[in-house]
Amino acid sequence: MTRVLVAILLSLPAIGAYAINAIGIVVVYRASKVLNLAHGGLTMLAAFAAYQFVEWGIPRPFALVGGVAVSIALALAVERVFVRRLRAGGPTAQTIGTVAAFGVMVAAAGRYWGTTPRLSVPVFPEKGFEVASTVITVGQIGLFFSMLLIAGLLYAVLQRTYLGLVLRGTAENRMAASLMGADPDRMTQLAWAIGGALAGVAGVMLAAIGSLHPYNLALAALPAYVAALIGGMESLPAAVAGAAVVGLLQGLIPLFGPIETLQGNTQLAIALVALFVMASRGARFSGA
Repeated sequence: MTRVLVAILLSLPAIGAYAINAIGIVVVYRASKVLNLAHGGLTMLAAFAAYQFVEWGIPRPFALVGGVAVSIALALAVERVFVRRLRAGGPTAQTIGTVAAFGVMVAAAGRYWGTTPRLSVPVFPEKGFEVASTVITVGQIGLFFSMLLIAGLLYAVLQRTYLGLVLRGTAENRMAASLMGADPDRMTQLAWAIGGALAGVAGVMLAAIGSLHPYNLALAALPAYVAALIGGMESLPAAVAGAAVVGLLQGLIPLFGPIETLQGNTQLAIALVALFVMASRGARFSGA
């Protein structure tokens, strides 16, 4: 029982990171019907940008904010260069455009910073607490509770404000929104900016409890897509619930009997969940 409780506790930072990323993926998908496969690249580059700003002598708080700002700027660039130009080709062509953007970002990061892991920029105090012979850090706890705060604030904005109403209306029907005086392109840009900001926050906070590596950090967002799929790609609370499922699955699977010692057991479990979700929801997504 103690092992299970410890595994759940250690799953909290993963749940936090996956939820923040999944919310960003859902916001972009709802606004433009595009699955932003460049999200992991934004996550990675935000962390590297914060690291670079610190290397240049910029104070750490400003460097962290700067990393998020870089992610927002890149998200807007992806929407403008790789997505909007392909709108006539439909959501599939636009999604392929985000794959190209992801490749460019990862290649550029690997070229500039190399593939040797680097120490990341800390966000929270570097302290920890011992729980059942396991240490959980302030950064890990902070990542989880930051996710709860971000999810709550964003949900309130989208559901309780006029801006949220316009965003949701534009996502449902761009033509109707334009007839009511809204600018669909601006609303789509805003959604991508929000997605970029969430990718940036997840990136700098996730890197802070690990290390900087262009490939590993970019691919760390992959479970967030599964979380978003579990949530149906439409609801922020459902995306958080999906992140909880994926994070707990990742933490608990190694505890189950003979598969505990098998390499890649958690990745296989997440992949099977993703396949099941895509099979059960595929018809609905294809008709979006």
